[in-house]
Amino acid sequence: MSDATTSIIDPPERIDPPERIAPPKRIDRWEPIDRWFGKVGDRLNPILVKETRQALKSRQFVVTFSILLFAAFAWTVAGSLSMMPQIYTTPSAPRLLIGYYFVLAIPMLMVVPLAAYRSLEGEIDDGTLELLAITALSPWQIVLGKLASATLQMMLYFVALFPCVAYAYNLRGVDLPTTLLMIGILLLTALVLTIIALFLAPLSRGRTGRIVTLLLLILILVLAEYGVGALVIGMIVYGSTMPTSELFFLVATAVLVSLSLSHLLLSATAAQLTPESENRSTTLRISMMFFSATLAGIIVYSAEALNRSGAEEVLACASIAAFGLWIAAGSMMAAESSVMTPRIRRELPQSFFARMMLTWLTPGPATGVVFATVNLVVWVCFVVLVLARLSNWQSPGAVADFQGIARQLVLLVAYAVGGLIGVRLIIFVVRINNHPRVEIGLAALVAVMVLSALVPYSIGMHLNDYRAFAYSRWQMTNWVWTLNEIRFGKVIGWFEVIMIGSVVGLAFLMCLLTMPQVVMPRRTATPEEVIEALRKK
Repeated sequence: MSDATTSIIDPPERIDPPERIAPPKRIDRWEPIDRWFGKVGDRLNPILVKETRQALKSRQFVVTFSILLFAAFAWTVAGSLSMMPQIYTTPSAPRLLIGYYFVLAIPMLMVVPLAAYRSLEGEIDDGTLELLAITALSPWQIVLGKLASATLQMMLYFVALFPCVAYAYNLRGVDLPTTLLMIGILLLTALVLTIIALFLAPLSRGRTGRIVTLLLLILILVLAEYGVGALVIGMIVYGSTMPTSELFFLVATAVLVSLSLSHLLLSATAAQLTPESENRSTTLRISMMFFSATLAGIIVYSAEALNRSGAEEVLACASIAAFGLWIAAGSMMAAESSVMTPRIRRELPQSFFARMMLTWLTPGPATGVVFATVNLVVWVCFVVLVLARLSNWQSPGAVADFQGIARQLVLLVAYAVGGLIGVRLIIFVVRINNHPRVEIGLAALVAVMVLSALVPYSIGMHLNDYRAFAYSRWQMTNWVWTLNEIRFGKVIGWFEVIMIGSVVGLAFLMCLLTMPQVVMPRRTATPEEVIEALRKK
């Protein structure tokens, strides 16, 4: 058998299928919003999850939620049976709504703020706050996580009682705007009270101070419960008798003031949790400016929307709040430490224009005094302009009244700035051998203002054999008598006002010129090691 050559047949080549053309990617318009919510969730998620788990598993929440459900069911049955058979023919919603309000208000206005206070205070007592500080969580994330957990508990309470409120509304007797306004007032008040509780929690580190802050918080909660309850009951029983424009103004004012005040308190809470080596003042000062601008906007809106008497009342209340804020905050800023850590110095503005405009937002006693003084002067100018807009120049005595109020405002700012300068000098001496907290500045301001009024009056009483005597220029440092004399007397004129303002202005300039390095701190270069570490991140 001969060898036969076999032909090797190669297998056919594989033909790849044609590439499928991917369909064009569908553009999702909600994707940016989803990403934004994802980022927000990542920032709040660690503390929110931790606090929510602890809160929902706690005995306090279980007991409170159970009592709320039982009370709502019991009041629904008892209230409905007590109004039989008139419930079918007459409006019966007011009585049931009042009961449901108290069932919901007690946990939202009392239990939740106290739980938030105890939660943050427990972090400080147990030492877990230091463990959170060494993580990537910022103080703002910690505070907002606590607030979000408390808000979630409020929503659970509200959702549980919402069917009862809807049932009461269907019984007629209360209109829908009143019901919505009642719910809005309750939710807004609960949020503000919770933020106040978080602000008071780290305010004191000693046992006695914590007891005082706890009692203060309980007093605030009880007063809020009583005041809001009286307001809501009056709305349910009598309805709203105000015009729509005034009601809208009150609602807008309440919302704006609550938001700006809440941001200020949250900034102060986060600043208390921030280490001393970091900048704790800039955010607070910006928040105070935001609150002050909110009050100014409310004044401008009231001047256009309300009548003259109503606008003057709003101007008086907002001005008192603004002046009180800047005087109290200025005293605490004047008590800040003048020592800046290298981390803070690396964040200072560098260019000349930025230093001129933004240096006053940086920490330090001198910058704090300048910052408070500038805001006080701006507020006086603003109030004088609004008064000129509201004054009735046709009435007799309008010019004299306007000039008297203007002199009072100018002198008020002069005395306030003088008090801040005195606080700065006192704290400078105290810090030689001590390290006081910034709250000492408020106590120093009270001491300076009391002594400036009491010492000249005591000297005058002694020189007049402890008999009543008339006002003279020797009593110019007595700010109580001087401000009162401007309004009801004729001794103080523009000459005396300019003289007092000039003395205070000269003292202010001397205080700044003697401390140039403190007033205008310079930025330091960032070390190469820090730059490399930041690049690796």
